[in-house]
Amino acid sequence: MKKSLFILLLITITMGLLLIPGIVSAQNKVIINVLTQPRREWELLEQYLPEFEEKENIDVVFHYFAELERRSKSRLDASTKAGQYQVYYIDEANVAEFAVNNWLIPIKDYYPEEYDFADFSEPLVAVLTFNDITYGAPMTFEGNVMFYRKDLFERDGIAVPQTLDEYLEVVKHFHNPPELYGTAVRGLRGSGMNVWRFSPYLKMFGGQYLDENGVPVFNSPEAVKAVEYYIELIKHSPSPTLSWSDAMDNFNAGKVAIVEYANLKMDYTMDPKGSVVYDKVGYSKPAAGPMGAISNTAVHGLGISVAGCPTEELKVAAGKFIGWFTSKENEIRKVVAGSGLTNARKSTFASPEFAAAYPAEFVEAQVEMMKIQQMCILQIPEWPEIGDYLGVKLEELFTKAYAGQSYDIQAALDDAVAYAKEVLGK
Repeated sequence: MKKSLFILLLITITMGLLLIPGIVSAQNKVIINVLTQPRREWELLEQYLPEFEEKENIDVVFHYFAELERRSKSRLDASTKAGQYQVYYIDEANVAEFAVNNWLIPIKDYYPEEYDFADFSEPLVAVLTFNDITYGAPMTFEGNVMFYRKDLFERDGIAVPQTLDEYLEVVKHFHNPPELYGTAVRGLRGSGMNVWRFSPYLKMFGGQYLDENGVPVFNSPEAVKAVEYYIELIKHSPSPTLSWSDAMDNFNAGKVAIVEYANLKMDYTMDPKGSVVYDKVGYSKPAAGPMGAISNTAVHGLGISVAGCPTEELKVAAGKFIGWFTSKENEIRKVVAGSGLTNARKSTFASPEFAAAYPAEFVEAQVEMMKIQQMCILQIPEWPEIGDYLGVKLEELFTKAYAGQSYDIQAALDDAVAYAKEVLGK
């Protein structure tokens, strides 16, 4: 009995040590722990991981967490200096916070030259840059593309909408629940959920989050109009609290006529195993508001943890892994396997493999979308807190509007702005 307990204790201690920076495996390999989230392309590239491990004499362990938990775990690991992870999955929502707090090592210091950092699309690199220092290697990006049921549009002789007014008319035309909903938009609270999707509308109606003095002003008349429009979309959706996956699941199930969603969701829409409309979808650039057409941009990448890499050996090993994971070879592998939109390199989007993998209509829509991309959220350390609070207020409005209850947009925005001013000390 004592022997069994001793063995169990030894195993527990050993497993714990594997997460301590600098610990090596029995084969004298450096161990790199990667904090990430479940995505199709990660599962794909994980099968090729042994080739990297053998070449570099480095063991790599992926630790998967859902998106919101991934963000909170990386923040906790970095802020407490626990250093359990050498590589963080980062995104546009937390780069500023991690940079200001010195939680990330500048990526170019350790990104291997052989993997050609200059091949990454410059606008994507810019999103992972703060105060002129780049902290992550981009691995995927999102921008909004219009997905519409081409069969329904052709049946009714409906033209593809070019403006937000036309878009809403189309949504109302097709809305016939529960068989078919006009659209499906994100309503679930969160700076990376409903607020992320709402932010382009704020700009397209002439609103902004901060004025030239850094004072929150997203309770302006323009902001109210943006919320009014978004609520109309919510009213013609299957639910007022959809997540991004809920919205696309409804579209892929044939229950929605038109959506504007992230370009990379097209891989799921094209998949006949998960989409009943895979051969019935048309694609176009986003519709334009009073201030023109604007697409939000999201960029996800990999960064090197300061706490997790106290030694030069670990920093070099983490850089090598990030270089391999985001390499040209792996991007083409993703294209061939049906995950070609989760990429960030200029050479990939110009490759014959990419051209062969996607309809010309979609490629054109993505090209046009990339011309109008903007960072619509705030790249400041306080953004997650401000955005999450606004997300709660928006969800409350959406839920009341959907249920036919009374609601006060101005009061909700005033509340959110007051909170933002308190956070920013304005």
